[in-house]
Amino acid sequence: MLISVILPVFNVEDYIEDCLDSILDQSIGEENIEVILIDDCSTDSSKEKILCYQTKFTNFKYHRLMKNQGSPGKPRNIGVEFSTGEFIHFMDPDDVLDVYAYETLLKEIRPSDDFIMGKMLSFNEDGSTFQHVTFREYKMNKTYINTNLMLTPFFAQVKVGVVLKLIRKSFYINNNIKFVENMRNGEDKLVDTLLYTKATSFSYIPFIVYYYRNRDVGENKSLTHQDVLDSINNDINAYYICYKNYNAEQLHFFRINVLRSLFWKILDDEFELLTNNEKVKIFKEINQIIKEYNPNIIEMYMHNEMPIIKMISNKDYYLAISYSALLQARRKYFYNGLELKSKVTEINNFKLSKSYKLYKIFSIFKNLIGGGQK
Repeated sequence: MLISVILPVFNVEDYIEDCLDSILDQSIGEENIEVILIDDCSTDSSKEKILCYQTKFTNFKYHRLMKNQGSPGKPRNIGVEFSTGEFIHFMDPDDVLDVYAYETLLKEIRPSDDFIMGKMLSFNEDGSTFQHVTFREYKMNKTYINTNLMLTPFFAQVKVGVVLKLIRKSFYINNNIKFVENMRNGEDKLVDTLLYTKATSFSYIPFIVYYYRNRDVGENKSLTHQDVLDSINNDINAYYICYKNYNAEQLHFFRINVLRSLFWKILDDEFELLTNNEKVKIFKEINQIIKEYNPNIIEMYMHNEMPIIKMISNKDYYLAISYSALLQARRKYFYNGLELKSKVTEINNFKLSKSYKLYKIFSIFKNLIGGGQK
């Protein structure tokens, strides 16, 4: 029962070994896994590091594109063409799998399921972890077997969903599911939409199968003015590409998915790179997306953002700009607080360490000697 793991690669020399090691260490055995790496013209040492794994895997395919695509959509589509497994899994090359990920998913998937999904945990470069807001809601802490979007429409709110799914390839191919190409972010929303809306049955288990590396912090953040605009516009375009696939009830939940992506960028420092006119234009676009929104569902999933969503709905755009700055400050204080907490923990751990205890003894001894010399 072969699983084809498809990885789009571009300049991930710092992370690709962790990723491949986590696949190599899977409890089902590497011989049951087909690794497919599509290199989008990396300019670092990604290729050299990848090829070191060629002899470690029984089923290993590396393909380098002739021209850089600038987005993961086409590399993923090419990866599907190369795949021979019964199941396919799309993975990002800077993330890692739980050692029992595939074993757990294969054990729980039912013959009638088109895919099965697990949970993810995000982690920062300093080793700290946090649960994505998608999975904090109580409904996501339950197991769902042989369900579908008609029975459980709230699954449409799940963000970063593609990498969490083990997909039956025959279902994927028969429904002509493909990633949007030439789209730097949001390209996976259409695939996720089609997986949910085309599936007659899927299952979900609240087991962490995937660890998502959060590179959107600190020195890794260097977005330009155009990057911010493009990223936000991609999310808006993704909504219009996808929304017609949902019925009215499901669409309320899919809006949560899109709004989370949008507000993650709007409530970030880089949003301040934009002019007020550009911000107003974006809020006008969001106004169209949230027409006929369900306030109860928004309140349930986006309580902190509810006031600004109301402002945008009422076309109070300049008030929304001011409020977004307050929410940005709130987020900054939150992350600064986490960093401070981490530093305090680090200091406390050091004080409990053998080195610190020896240092204290040495200091006391030194003071005694010094005192005796006076």
